Amino acid sequence: MASPAPIPATPLLAIAILAVFVSATTAGPACSESDRDALLSIRAALSEAHLGVFSTWKGADCCANWYGVSCDPTSGRVADLTLRGEAEDAVMAPDGHPASGVMSGYISDHVCHLDALSSLILADWKQISGPIPSCVATSLPNLRILELPANRLTGEIPPSIGSLSRLIVLNLADNLLSGAIPSSIASLASIKHLDLANNQLTGSIPANIGNLATLSRALLSRNRLSGPIPPSIGSLTRLADLDLSENRLTGAVPDSLGSSGSGVLTSLHLGGNRISGRIPAKLLGEKGLAIVNLSRNAVEGPIPDAFTGRSYFIVLDLSQNRLTGGVPRSLASAAYVGHLDLSHNRLCGTIPAGPPFDHLAAESFASNSCLCGAPLGKCT
Repeated sequence: MASPAPIPATPLLAIAILAVFVSATTAGPACSESDRDALLSIRAALSEAHLGVFSTWKGADCCANWYGVSCDPTSGRVADLTLRGEAEDAVMAPDGHPASGVMSGYISDHVCHLDALSSLILADWKQISGPIPSCVATSLPNLRILELPANRLTGEIPPSIGSLSRLIVLNLADNLLSGAIPSSIASLASIKHLDLANNQLTGSIPANIGNLATLSRALLSRNRLSGPIPPSIGSLTRLADLDLSENRLTGAVPDSLGSSGSGVLTSLHLGGNRISGRIPAKLLGEKGLAIVNLSRNAVEGPIPDAFTGRSYFIVLDLSQNRLTGGVPRSLASAAYVGHLDLSHNRLCGTIPAGPPFDHLAAESFASNSCLCGAPLGKCT
């Protein structure tokens, strides 16, 4: 008697077997032993006891659920190390309420053994100190994002930082970094976002910063930078935000800042420096420019009568300078003027009537030589 035919597998069982097979054949490789050792050395140099961000850093495979670690699915090499002290994920917000973490220690030079890194982010930990390992600039050729803001890092920016030809974001803001901005920074051919604000950087802005053709944001405020604003900065046709405020910069505002005509520059912060000379007329006539702050400098001469119907100023702050002459009548033709501050200058004459002047407070024109008319007193 023939034995009965085998019972075919149910569709659900077949699907389960197929899923196991696909998982086994498509799972990425485990992380390399050298990358795991480097990560453990990085962890050993840091201390974070409250949130336990390193509690998942266990087991042989650092590509498997180690918090903040991402690996290339093909090679198994660590591609991203992202640890932020302020985040809204399950670790940083265990009860749905974002926490603010504190981490101390230093950045181990073993980070440079992760030579396949594309992103290195150790941000907002407040107490990470010591220098930026110089090898970061020479041993991580694939690095595209380097963010180390809001710590207590000291020392200089690595002189060879310009070697990172693929770098798109460099954010070292809110630290205690000193020394000059390396001249090699002008070799960052792919850089779009440069933030070195709120450090203790000295010296001048590199003269060839205009080489950074892809740069869209340059934030260098609250340092101790001196010397002139390089004219080459006006050749950055993709620059949307420029903040050089609260430094010790001297000389005039370069004419080149208002000559690109690209309409890309939207905010310009130069307040709190030692800038002199006159305001370039083309600067105030630049289309798209919405925020201009030249306050607390030594700018002199008249305010250019260069406003047009396409002028749209959210903020125009020229206060605490040495400006002379009258309030430009062409300002009345601007499409919009939100906050205007011309106070503490040497302006004289009658304030034009009508918008935008009819919605401005007297504080916008206070402490000038002899301005009159609404919203100040009547002219006699």
